[in-house]
This record gives sequence, C-alpha cells and structure tokens, in this order.
Amino acid sequence: MTGLDLFSRYLPVEPTLLDWGMYVLDAGYYDVPAGSEYPVGKHPEEYLFSWEKGRVLDEYQMVYLSRGQGVFECQGKKPVKLSAGDMIILRPGVWHRYKPDTEVGWTESWVGFQGEYAQRLMKKFFPARSVVLHLGHDEELLRKMQYVLQLMRESPLGFRQMMAGEVVALLARVRSLVMRSSKTLGGSEEKLDKARYHLLAHATEEIDLEALAADLGLSYSRFRTLFRKHTGRSPRQYQLDIRMNRAMELLKESQRTVTEISEILGFSAVYYFSRLFKQRVGKTPGQFRKG
Repeated sequence: MTGLDLFSRYLPVEPTLLDWGMYVLDAGYYDVPAGSEYPVGKHPEEYLFSWEKGRVLDEYQMVYLSRGQGVFECQGKKPVKLSAGDMIILRPGVWHRYKPDTEVGWTESWVGFQGEYAQRLMKKFFPARSVVLHLGHDEELLRKMQYVLQLMRESPLGFRQMMAGEVVALLARVRSLVMRSSKTLGGSEEKLDKARYHLLAHATEEIDLEALAADLGLSYSRFRTLFRKHTGRSPRQYQLDIRMNRAMELLKESQRTVTEISEILGFSAVYYFSRLFKQRVGKTPGQFRKG
C-alpha cells in the first residue's frame, strides 16, 4: 500500500449564508500512513501550516481521529497526546499545531464552520478549556461526519444549507458524548470504558478477551455481560462494528481496493470481509462504494 487517501474542499463565504447563522467553509478526510510527511495535500494559503510555525484560523474546526495517534498543542496549553476517538476543537484566532505519530500515522476527518449561530453554540456549550475531547469510537458521530463529507463532495442542490444543519447535529452529538464522559465513573463502568478504548485502539488485531477481562479484574462471563449492558454489543460485535465503520470510511474516501481494505482491517480473506460487510451494511463493498 502506498500513497495517501485524501479529500478536501474549501468554499467561499456567500452573502446569502450570513443570515443562516451557520455555514461550512471546508471539510476533508486524510488517511495518513506511518512514515508520511504531514501536513499533506493542497490547501489555500490561510490554511497551510508546518509543525515549526503552526497556524491561526478565522473559523471553528472539528477534527476527529478514527485511527492512529499523535500530538496536539495550542496557545496557552501543554501538548496533548492524541489517539483514535479524540476530537480536536479549533477556535478562531488561537495558534495551534498538530501531527500524527510517524510510526503509526492516523486517519482524520474535519469540518470548518463559522457564523453568528455557530459562535453562540460554541461559546455556550464548548468553553475555551474544551480543546481535546476524548469521545471514543462512536458510530453515529462517524456517520454524521461522513455525510458532511459526502455533501461536500457531491454538492447537491442546497448542499450548503444541508451541511449547516448536519454540523448542528454533529455538535449536538459531541455535546451528548461529552456530557456522558463527564460523569463520575467508578467500579465496572470505569473498567468497561478502559475495555472499550482498548478495543478501539486494537480494532484490527486479534484480541485475547479473556486476558483483557483478567487485566480488568473480571471473569470473562462477567466482563461479557457487563460490556453488552454498557454498549449494547458483545466485545466481538463491538470490535467488528469499529472495523465496518472504518471500512465504510475507506470505501467512500479512498481509492484503495476492496482487497487492500480487507488487509488493512485485519481480515484473513477478502471473501470473508465482503460477506460480513454485506451482512452488516446490506450491500457488498463494491455496491456501497458506488452509492
């Protein structure tokens, strides 16, 4: 596997959108392999940055990592380690920089937005101290982000208003996840959150679930029962959900073949991957890619 899978698009501010109160200015997707230079792709001058210089934006951005790890730093804050399931909240006028770990790489999706209503939402529900949000893997969040990218790519009639609505829904989902994670967790819930993050970080690997349960101080039967109650899925189903969401990302946003995607996600055979994908999604990988 070589090269980068990427998509990005930048839009001008249209006067008719100002009264809307929320408008999307840019969105994109990068699947950055280990060892790649970063940042990648072509961007307008005001969006370009290097690790040495960083940058300052005139808009809000949400950057969600669905794979890999790296580091983020911004004005007045200490560097923060990033991992899959984290979201970076970027604000207008604040210097920042971020990059993936060169030994791992990462996959990022982002959307940039502005507007009077956007400003009110961000100031009210995402205070300045909210810079990196540890949201974890969330299927609904991924679907909403993917739909914004689809609208940006396909540009149907009225797509800018549609994207604005989707960003509001995205912010509502993020807010919901933040409220949940801000609760004081203890006992089994804390252990299960650790298990969930472990499955996310190692989604493409064979995981010894009995050993994981033992590390958490639980019997496997107890661990499986609690995990299903906590997530609505068994640990194996939860791991498979992560793989299928990753597959949908790669099918829509990259040019990799179905065989390559199967290998990336750790499946032993492309036939097995395709069969599971159709069971979960209702379409073969090829049909899903065509839309």
